[in-house]
Amino acid sequence: MSHPLLLAALAAATPEAAVTQAVQPQGVTPYSAAFFAGAQPNSAMDMIARIPGFAFDGGDRVRGFGGAAGNVLIDGQRPASKSESLEDSLRRIQAAQVERIDIVRGGAPGLDMQGKTIIANVILRNDKPGQWLLSVGSNFYGGGRTSPSVRFEGSRKVGERVFDWSALRFSYVDDGAGEGPRTVTDPTGALLRESFSDETADDRGYTLKGGVKTPLLGGRLAINSKLDHKRYKWSLYDTAVLPATGRLDVHDDYVRDEGELGGNWERSLGPKLKLELTGLTQRKYSDYDSVFSDGVDEGLFVQENESGESIVRGVLRYTLSPDWSFEGGGEAAFNYLDSAQTYVENGVAVVLPAANVRVEERRGEVFGSTTWRPTPKLSLEAALRVEVSTISQSGDSTLEKSLTYPKPRLSATWSPTSVDQFRLRIEREVGQLDFDDFVSSVAFSTGTGTAGNADLEPDKTWVLEAAYERKFWKTGAIVLTLQHNEIADATDRVPIIGPGYAFDAPGNIGDGVSDSVKVSLNLPLARLGVPGGLLRASGEWTRSEVTDPVTGETRRISGQAPFDGDIRFSQDLTRYHVQWGVDAFLGFQERYYRFDQIETVQLQTWLAAYAEYKPRPNLSFRIEAQNLLGRDYIRTREVYTGPRDSSGLKLIDHRPLNFDPFIAFRIRRTFS
Repeated sequence: MSHPLLLAALAAATPEAAVTQAVQPQGVTPYSAAFFAGAQPNSAMDMIARIPGFAFDGGDRVRGFGGAAGNVLIDGQRPASKSESLEDSLRRIQAAQVERIDIVRGGAPGLDMQGKTIIANVILRNDKPGQWLLSVGSNFYGGGRTSPSVRFEGSRKVGERVFDWSALRFSYVDDGAGEGPRTVTDPTGALLRESFSDETADDRGYTLKGGVKTPLLGGRLAINSKLDHKRYKWSLYDTAVLPATGRLDVHDDYVRDEGELGGNWERSLGPKLKLELTGLTQRKYSDYDSVFSDGVDEGLFVQENESGESIVRGVLRYTLSPDWSFEGGGEAAFNYLDSAQTYVENGVAVVLPAANVRVEERRGEVFGSTTWRPTPKLSLEAALRVEVSTISQSGDSTLEKSLTYPKPRLSATWSPTSVDQFRLRIEREVGQLDFDDFVSSVAFSTGTGTAGNADLEPDKTWVLEAAYERKFWKTGAIVLTLQHNEIADATDRVPIIGPGYAFDAPGNIGDGVSDSVKVSLNLPLARLGVPGGLLRASGEWTRSEVTDPVTGETRRISGQAPFDGDIRFSQDLTRYHVQWGVDAFLGFQERYYRFDQIETVQLQTWLAAYAEYKPRPNLSFRIEAQNLLGRDYIRTREVYTGPRDSSGLKLIDHRPLNFDPFIAFRIRRTFS
């Protein structure tokens, strides 16, 4: 007869038990480190990617702090940073530092759900004195090009304080550049110009980060800092053979320096009350130069930008009971952009609308929410945010406007069984303005200009979202998500026509609708004869309708792909300390509508294969074969003689750019 304690110990040793034995009635499903052991993950991000039914959302780099949230917390908090992506933050957390990852559906008392119906909370171990990591790697391309990088990072616990740091020296070759034939034809198909385009682009720079977590005034303070420098260079050599020989050369040089300092302090004010304060400030300086020459004409476009953002935010959370909690607070922010442009053709300055401007925004927001779980199977959340902002522009044009937007949200999560869950969300979302849309720009590679639009307003959208999740085979899951959007003041492109010039610009084009269907699958393959195998796939189908501001006809929103998806296969060969896999990022097509042209961008499927060998837990070797199919990036412009509603088609410019396969290699070593 087996001993009950022995049976319990054997059950706890299996990955399935690492999930199921600790499911909590509050809708929190913990995945312990044992669940991920077979995959031999290197970082918290590797672990997040393995959670059944969870789709990672890195958030948006937008103005404000609340609106930029992703769907992952670290020890119940968001990193007090906007310049570092959530994915980068998770990749800096080594897998050995993670105790477990909690998946929270529908809300949990005292936890900031950040407006999401499902989040992951990465819980770190507090018994580790610290670790160091050294990672060295490079990509190897045809023609002898390489892009080496090195990362050195670590953390150290000294008493009750934890210090962490990271130094990265990086370089990469932009796979959006390539080479291929270019043809320009008239509407009948007659060849007007034939040439060969050769684009090259690379990015190099460094990133330094440092942070500390320490007790302070009865609470816990976390401070982080970042310094980032990058230089991006892009060149186009377009050699014509018809109707005559010639060459167009374009060279872009972009330099950016960015710094950020952020802090987060939280303290319990009693057994049911918690206060959290966040503040951050960031500054960015960039210089962009673009020159072109075709043997007859020459051009120069220069843009200098300085921008910044400062945010303070306070949140008070009250847990009335294990099933009912409240949250309230406020946020204040100041943003600015100083931009100056110079455009010269053949030594003569050309006047651009909104070329030298300063844009400022002062924004305040108050918010409140409550999460109630009336039964173990049902969770409800109600929230309201009210945003008030003043946006002003000075320089070439002067304008000031004040905006007020209420943003309510209702969500419900119902789990009728242990393997089925339904999620519903109704929310009014307000889009975030990009200050770069307020200033003009010129693209020599296509010969197009974009005007700034000081009168731009954010789009307002009522979102209705429903999701169904079904778990199976212990670690498998399928999720179906339906979303319907009712859009007011949709943001697209509008014509800007004045004396002696005609451009288009970002602008509001009226109301619209958008619908999407998304399916994601996490399929363990052991029962299908592939031990350690896992198939992950996702696909999203989208349709939309807006009224074209030029033709008055109904069309899709610019830049929205009808379909986007990926398929990933991996197999853990634990006995040999190897993981291998194949990833396919399925192609997509986007269409952009300007007042005098339509541009179609088509990206073909990207296929990659990889293998990682870990002879010891602290040492790994990884090799990747990227872009095995030699993906094409195809750009087609249909250019009209004037506005599309009253002019005929002038020419069709077709550029398929091919990017060759390449090899990547990385060595990673951790030190206790």
